[in-house]
Order: sequence, then C-alpha cells, then structure tokens
Amino acid sequence: MKQILFIISIFATILLTSCGGGNDKKVDATMVKNPISAEGVDNSVRMPAIEVISKGGVTFDFGVIIQGENVIHEFELKNTGNADLVIGAANAACGCTVPKFSKEPIAPGKTGKVEVAFASSGREGKQMKTVTLLTNAQPGSLTLTVIANIIVPN
Repeated sequence: MKQILFIISIFATILLTSCGGGNDKKVDATMVKNPISAEGVDNSVRMPAIEVISKGGVTFDFGVIIQGENVIHEFELKNTGNADLVIGAANAACGCTVPKFSKEPIAPGKTGKVEVAFASSGREGKQMKTVTLLTNAQPGSLTLTVIANIIVPN
C-alpha cells in the first residue's frame, strides 16, 4: 500500500512540475501600437481615420414626419487614414432604429455607407436616436444621430 502511495505521489510531482510550458514570451505594453500617447502622435503607425462627408455630418434631421412613416438616411464615411477602415459593429440605442453597413474594409481614400432606418410607429414629438459604430480607427467608436419631429395625423 505504501508503495502505491509513493508511486502516485512521484507521478503527481512529475505531472505538476512539468507544466511550465516553456514559452517565455509575455505580453507587455510595448507590443501595443497606439499612435496617440502623452508624447504626441506617432505618424509611423498606419491607422484608418473616419470623416463623415454626408449632408449634416454625424447628425441628420428628417424634419417633420407623420407617425407610422419609415425613413432612411445614408451616412457617407470617408477613410482619410493610411490603412483599411473596418466597421466591426453598428449598435442602435433603440429597436426603432436599424443600422446597415458593409462588412468589407474601406480602403484609404475610399468611401463607404452606413444606412440608418428609423420607424416612427407609436412615437410622437421630437425624437433623437443614435447608432454607435465600432471601428479600428482612433477613436474606436463614432456616434451617428438621426432626429425627427413626429406628428400624429388627425
């Protein structure tokens, strides 16, 4: 019985001490390339940049619409950086607002579109809805806003 316990303890010791992995690479802050720091902007880091070139910029006002109307606006974005711009997600703050965007990267100097559809059913008065784009640019998010003044028909 003592021999079995001794063999099990030897086996357990070997098993526990052999799990070192041998990979000495560690993640540290020098591995992250952030072009913006306290020392200024490092222009050697290739990064995309977003400019909203559609009418109204980041905010579009549909004006007065009738309750129940569905309206759509396309925001046009230009990549003014020096690397491909990727939109990873578009999150609406409300279920009445639905964003659509291309999953394809936008090359430097090229444009892309984000379509924002707004359904006014059950709403009245001034409405302001946002869509937040998550991108690989700096900063990593961009908020688009649509506004409408909804009137109820008689």
